[in-house]
Amino acid sequence: MPVPEEDRKDLVAEIEQGSNIWVAAGDGDMDRVRFLIEHGGVTPTSKDSAEYTPIHAAASYAKHDVLRFLLKGEPKESVNVEDNDGDTPLFFCDDVATAKVLVDEFHADTKHKNHEGKTAAENALINGSDNLAAYLSTVTGEKLESRSALLARFGEEDDDEGNAFGQPEATEGRLEEIEDDPETENRVDEIMERVETILKRADETGADPTEELRELVGASIMRQIMEGYGK
Repeated sequence: MPVPEEDRKDLVAEIEQGSNIWVAAGDGDMDRVRFLIEHGGVTPTSKDSAEYTPIHAAASYAKHDVLRFLLKGEPKESVNVEDNDGDTPLFFCDDVATAKVLVDEFHADTKHKNHEGKTAAENALINGSDNLAAYLSTVTGEKLESRSALLARFGEEDDDEGNAFGQPEATEGRLEEIEDDPETENRVDEIMERVETILKRADETGADPTEELRELVGASIMRQIMEGYGK
């Protein structure tokens, strides 16, 4: 039965006036995503100019319900859809929980390499998502190089360096933000003194302090420290 002209106009207006499916997927707007798939002429694997799909968007912003909705009923290879860099949705994950949705529930290819030759685990480590990199590497069985070695191999600069030294107050503020364990909190002053010693020595010698900081405060806290120094 044909759709009445007035209803058709209303439908077109609703499609055009709201957010597109990539934005809706990233926002976790399930109703909008469902509406656009049913009436907007788009699919879970529709690509924008960068070949980025709604599945990539949902994975990037950890919208698990939308991610499951988009993948359910799609061909199994949809979980490995690539953008123009060869990155699958797994490359856009920032956390282990989202990666597990893709890997455990939809069997994402953890060994896929993008156009640069990176695996998702290597990409996660380069981007500072250490826990995610560790999880993915246990799934693939790959032995990861250090972050600095990966940066060198792929010809990338370390965005956390440059302004990394000379601002001890940034480090203390960053530690105070993330410390919520009373026992650990008592050690902040001691850790701060050692961090400042390491950074001062690195500033004088030009050495990379990353590994020493990693050993001192742990990979996840180290990243927060370096981000704080860059601010």
